[in-house]
Formats: sequence, C-alpha cells, structure tokens
Amino acid sequence: MLPQKPKKKKRNVISAKAALAKLDRMIPILETNIVGALKIEATLEAGNDLVGRMSDTEIPGVGAYNTIKECLSFDLAMHLARLFDRGNRHRHANTKDAASIPLMIRLLRQKRCRRALAKNARNSSPRGDLHFAARFEQDCLNAIDKASKAYTVTFRGKLGQSGLKRLKVARDNHFAHSLMRDKKLNLTYGQLFRLTVCARDVLENASIAITGKSLELTDLQEHCREEAEEFWNRALLGKEIDKWAMTD
Repeated sequence: MLPQKPKKKKRNVISAKAALAKLDRMIPILETNIVGALKIEATLEAGNDLVGRMSDTEIPGVGAYNTIKECLSFDLAMHLARLFDRGNRHRHANTKDAASIPLMIRLLRQKRCRRALAKNARNSSPRGDLHFAARFEQDCLNAIDKASKAYTVTFRGKLGQSGLKRLKVARDNHFAHSLMRDKKLNLTYGQLFRLTVCARDVLENASIAITGKSLELTDLQEHCREEAEEFWNRALLGKEIDKWAMTD
C-alpha cells in the first residue's frame, strides 16, 4: 500500500470586507491605549526634566514622588505592551482577536485591504466630485504608506529594537502573568518614550486611512505636556508657570 501524501494545510485567507471590519473595531481600542500612553509619557517626561534641573534642591516627600513615577512607568509599559502585542503565536494572524499595531499593519499592507480602503475613501467624496474623489483616495494611500513606514522605523535604532524586546519580556513575565523567573522589569525611560512616539506616528496615519479622520495625537501630547509642567512646578517648586513668557 502506497503511503498517503500529507494533506496540504488550507490557506487562512481573510476577505477585504472582514479585514476592514477588523480594522474598524481595532481603531477605537488602539486610540484608548495610545491616548493613555501619551498622557503618561508627557507627565513622566515633564517630571523627569524638572527634577533633573533640581540637582541642588531637596525634594520633599521624595519617596512618594518615586512611587508615582514607578507606577506611571509600569502603566505606560502596560499600554505599550497592548499596543505592540503580536497575539498568540500558535494562531494564524488572520484569526487573532487582539487589537494591536502589528496586526493592524499586517492588514493595511495587504493589497486587497489597501484597495478596499482606497475605494472607501474615494466613495466618501461629497456629491461624487471626481477631483475630491481622487484626492481622498490618494490621501488614504499616502496615510497607509506613512503608517507602514512609521512601524518600520520602530525597529530601527537601539531604543526601539531593545525596547520591543524588553517589552515582550515584561509582558510575558510581569503583565500577563507573575512568573517565578529571574526576569527584571528593566525598561528605560528612553525606550518607553521612543515606543510611545512611534505608536503615536503609526496610529495618527492609520486612523486617517481607516476612518478618514485624524486623532490629533500630537496636539494632545503637547497639551498634556503643558498641563504636566504646570502640575510638577506647583507640586515640587510651589511655583506657577508664566504661560505668556512660555509663548514669547
């Protein structure tokens, strides 16, 4: 009896309609995570910058300040771990139900998904205006390319590459589980801040491609930074910032 040939694995293909439905569900979840991450990043960075300039000043209640800083860092790492989660490695990417940047980018890079998004953008033109239809379509395609490029940039440089590796270790050993392994949560501020900015750039463009709307994340980050500077100056120095002087 001749040996039977092993059956070929059935390809796990996702339709353009299903891919777009996934992207629509992902965006609001990813927006919640990146907004939280940007608020924490702005607060941490402003506090660190101010304390760095206080080398000759004793910080009252320094233990409480360090506790706040550590808790914020942990929460920021949690947001980033969700944003860059690749999902269960034993499942095909098309069947994973995680809302994350890697899975979103994978869909955006698929030609059928790209075509479907471009078609949606074209059809959103008011009153079928051909000029605006072509412009909306091109804006969508440009946003996809920018989101894809921003994701690629995440892996460049020491902070991005090493940050992603340490984030995976932190996710497996500290966030998803409390494992009895000798793995420390040793993410640096530089790594956390770099990954936050990369996630911001990816999602700002991805939202334009998927929903046609900007999340205005850079504006949010700048506003949060201003609020954070006001808070830390009052909390640590008892001083009010002269906002008029800051704008000169």
